[in-house]
Amino acid sequence: MKKTTLVFAALFAASFAMAQNTATTTQTGNGNGATTNQTGSNTANTEQEGNGNIASQTQSGSNDASILSVGDGNNATQIQSGASNVATISQVGLPSRQDVTDENTAYQSQDGERNSASISQEDKGYGFASQTQVGNDNTAQIFMRNPWGASQPGNSSTQSQTGGDNNEAYASIFNGSGNTTSQTQIGSDNYSRINQAQGGNTAIHLQDGDNNYSFSGQSSGGSSASISQIGFDNIATTEQVGAGNSIIMTQSGIGNNSGVISWWQGDRGVSQSGDDNSVVFSQAGEDNTHYVAQTGDGNSALVDIDGLGNMGTITQTGDGNSASMSALGNLNEGMILQVGNMNSGSISQTGNLNVGSITQMGNSNTASIIQGN
Repeated sequence: MKKTTLVFAALFAASFAMAQNTATTTQTGNGNGATTNQTGSNTANTEQEGNGNIASQTQSGSNDASILSVGDGNNATQIQSGASNVATISQVGLPSRQDVTDENTAYQSQDGERNSASISQEDKGYGFASQTQVGNDNTAQIFMRNPWGASQPGNSSTQSQTGGDNNEAYASIFNGSGNTTSQTQIGSDNYSRINQAQGGNTAIHLQDGDNNYSFSGQSSGGSSASISQIGFDNIATTEQVGAGNSIIMTQSGIGNNSGVISWWQGDRGVSQSGDDNSVVFSQAGEDNTHYVAQTGDGNSALVDIDGLGNMGTITQTGDGNSASMSALGNLNEGMILQVGNMNSGSISQTGNLNVGSITQMGNSNTASIIQGN
């Protein structure tokens, strides 16, 4: 009888240690709904203040999740499976704030080990945020705030990380509405970050490979930036100040560079200050490095590089300037400097070890260099 009692006690203690679930739900208002499903050592906290809010949390294995909604019509869903996952959704700020937030939607799904995801949407509302992570040791964070304008149209952000270890994705949107961000990372040790201010900006990052690094900064409204990197150890950073600017960057290969790590410690690979400037930028191969800087309005620049160890810069100051730089080969160098208005310059290089330079000071100048061996 004594052995039976001890065995029963041991089994009960083991099952209790495996469970260890904690769920707390607090709702103030009308028509709110909350659903929590947990399996194994989970902790979930749901607090809703307002009307018509919906929160759902599903966890399986050593997870921690918390949802806080203050306002009306907010919807938040968190699904976690794996070990040591942490997901936090907050759609408001603090209950003491004068402006609550309405009709936001946030969704987080994590599958793997030691993942962390956090979404915070504050003030006004109508925001959308979605994060999906599959793999190990991933980190994703979205922060959106819109205190200056009305709720509509709100900001939109989505992030997806698949496979690999130690991927990081961050999106921050300040003081504006109608901004859109999208970040997708496939591989290991990739870093991607988007910072937006004002309204109507769009930024899209895609990284496939390992040790890639991308950053886009947009501090005014109505600009677009797209970065696509496929390969290993590539760096792409952009900065846009002004309205109607456009950047399209594509890098494939190993060790291609347009910017520095960390992004706040040096010049961006592609920078635009002014309105309606455009850059189309492509590097393929290995260890290519090119920079573009535009100051003024209506400038355009094209960079098309394929090879090894090519280097170049395009600097435009003024309005309506156009510049193009292309290289097919290895160890070529190019430089275009335009100061003035309506200047046109192009450098085309094929082969190896070519060096070309164009300097235009004034207005309506035209220059072209073609090199080959």
